[in-house]
Amino acid sequence: MRRQVNIGGSDRGAVLVHVAFAILALVAFTTFVVDWGVMWTSRRQSQNSADAGALAGAIALGFDDRNDLTDTGPAKQNAFQATQTNFVWGQAPNVNITTDITFPPCPPPDASGRCIRVDVFRNQTRGNALPIFFGSLVGLTEQGIRAMAMAKLQNGNATDCLKPWAVPDKWLEMQTPDWDPEDTFDRYDKGGALIPNPDVYTPPTANDPGTGYTTADVGTEFILKNGGPQDTIRPGWFSPVVLTGTGGSEYRDNISGCVGTRYRLGDLLTVEPGNMIGPTKQGTEDLIDLDPDADWVNGGIEGGCMDAGTCTLSPRRVALPVYDLEQYLLSKMSGREEVIIRNFVGFFVDRMDGNDVVGYLMTFPTEWDAGAPTVGDDSAFSFSIFLIR
Repeated sequence: MRRQVNIGGSDRGAVLVHVAFAILALVAFTTFVVDWGVMWTSRRQSQNSADAGALAGAIALGFDDRNDLTDTGPAKQNAFQATQTNFVWGQAPNVNITTDITFPPCPPPDASGRCIRVDVFRNQTRGNALPIFFGSLVGLTEQGIRAMAMAKLQNGNATDCLKPWAVPDKWLEMQTPDWDPEDTFDRYDKGGALIPNPDVYTPPTANDPGTGYTTADVGTEFILKNGGPQDTIRPGWFSPVVLTGTGGSEYRDNISGCVGTRYRLGDLLTVEPGNMIGPTKQGTEDLIDLDPDADWVNGGIEGGCMDAGTCTLSPRRVALPVYDLEQYLLSKMSGREEVIIRNFVGFFVDRMDGNDVVGYLMTFPTEWDAGAPTVGDDSAFSFSIFLIR
């Protein structure tokens, strides 16, 4: 009987070799899917955290105090809190409020404005590395991420929610120094010639506040009184202006609502003809009724829809156009009745006092238009905020 001999040996167990290699490949693939998935998900979450922090800090610079850059100031505190409430893989990222929240110069091409940078971390160096599930089987012992965001506070120069109350800018009072709410702007006689020792007005620019209102006036009670073509210019004596159409009805609606048309610094507005005392009162009362529980307390707005969380900005916090005094006088002499917007001021509409609108000067979020003039930090009541990195 002849025995068959298998010279190559037995095939039994050969599949185990293939399985071993397959398991190694599957582990590597699982590491790629799971652990890299953790990393990429965390990377997106960390960027969200950094973005939220930068925007929160820039908002605080605009609404609270743009000059307080300390660790306890509103900008850093709001930025830090925003990063800590936007988790990265289930926990708050590591952020050092002193070194990771900073105020670097804004990058070119437009280096104007004020920037805030926020860095967030989840890595081994900061003691909060991301978890490793399968990577250790292929030699991966740690993984981490970091993210950076930068937001910009830019002085605003455009808005689509302007109120039809053009107020005269401040001037250098030469007749009865110092400037006060009882003064009048006296520069020309009835024949158009300069009077002796005339009052002086210089409009604000990007580099010079001129003689106009500055942010040092924020919080000041401001009384709007109905002016007219025959009236001498006085502080707070506003001129009703045409925004969407002439007439009392259009004018009243533009007080209680947003016009939806963008107006920029440097734009020309036509003074509304006729007596607008009645429409002013009606429109203002309608505006106050949109947020009746809001009050001015200790230099800010309390109560109302903002505290209730039903609005992001009280409709009673409005933007007013500030006009060029020199240009207005010259337009009156030529028989036109026009004003040029030189600045915007924020204004909280507090109440009606007879026919007067009483409120307080404050900051106001507007828009940024690269093609329009701007004003410097000292003159900027309005601001816009955007993420740049």
